[in-house]
Amino acid sequence: MQWERQLLHLHFVNNAFHIPEVASWWEKPEYEYPEWFFERQLDRWNIAIEKETDTEVIIDIDLFQPFWYNWSFDFTLFDGQSLAFVERFYRPLISQKKLGFPDTYFVLYTNEHILRERKASDSTRLRRGFEMNLQFIEPQMRYFKALNEFCPDLVCFIESVDIEHNIKKIRNELPYCTSTHRYSIELFDFMISWLSTHQANKGK
Repeated sequence: MQWERQLLHLHFVNNAFHIPEVASWWEKPEYEYPEWFFERQLDRWNIAIEKETDTEVIIDIDLFQPFWYNWSFDFTLFDGQSLAFVERFYRPLISQKKLGFPDTYFVLYTNEHILRERKASDSTRLRRGFEMNLQFIEPQMRYFKALNEFCPDLVCFIESVDIEHNIKKIRNELPYCTSTHRYSIELFDFMISWLSTHQANKGK
């Protein structure tokens, strides 16, 4: 799903500041400790807060990804980081308003056949872990739909047709973005509760 290309395109169209995924800006330390990736999410948030006073900010890849990504794989990745483990890092930051939710999530989606076609035709990207990451698409959609039901208009779902179409849809939604839920502990509590009571892989 040409996430980064589309976000960079939006950056040039709207003169927004683009914050890429962690791997683009930070190199993992030789001895990576469990919270290292979480700390980089906090760094990305602080950059966003600094930049938003002057321009729109686009954060590539969710700051709360450790929750739903680990959940999608039944918390078996990264030496079995549990939901409680991730929550212990994030909760104080939300409570102290040091980390927050984005104004709007833009979730682009398409079917697996198209994803495979794009992978085959794009020789410029390695797309490591492509097959494994296909597994989280369906659970991820259920997760974001649940968030949107709890907090209406938090998530904007866009069927990924082509870059121009996607950018147009996103630009049309930008005037309606709101930050009233930014530090919502109720939203955070709902997220934790939902992840703890729903199974990512229904077939298991």
